[in-house]
Amino acid sequence: MNSVTGEKQIDICGQKYVLRFSWKALSEIERRYGDKPNLFDAEVIANVAAAGLRERHPEMTAERIMDLSPPLVPLAQAIQQALQWAYFGGEIIPGESESEKKNRRQAGWSRLIGWLFGRESPRRNSGI
Repeated sequence: MNSVTGEKQIDICGQKYVLRFSWKALSEIERRYGDKPNLFDAEVIANVAAAGLRERHPEMTAERIMDLSPPLVPLAQAIQQALQWAYFGGEIIPGESESEKKNRRQAGWSRLIGWLFGRESPRRNSGI
C-alpha cells in the first residue's frame, strides 16, 4: 500500500493493477451496497474492485474480473485495505486500539475460513 496515495498494487492472473478508491468510487459503492459491502460475495467483490480500478484500468469491468476469477481472499483483502485508506488515510480506525484492530481482523478471518469450508454461512451471521 502506498501510504501517501492509498494506491494498492494487486495481481490478477499475472497482471499488475493499481487499486485506488476515489471519492467518486466510494460514493458509487456506498449508493449500491451501503457502508459495508459484503466482501464474501464474489459479485460484490468484482463490482467494488472495478470501481477502484476504473480510474487507471477502465478495461477491468466487473464482468471482466468475474471472467478472470482471481483468488477471492487476496482480492477481498486488497479491497479492504484500499477502502480503509480511502476513509481513514494511514491512521488506525478512530477509536480502535491496535489490539482491537488485531481482534477484528482475526474474527473476520475465522468467519471467512469457516464459510469457505462450509461450517458457517455469512448470511446466518448477518441476520438475513
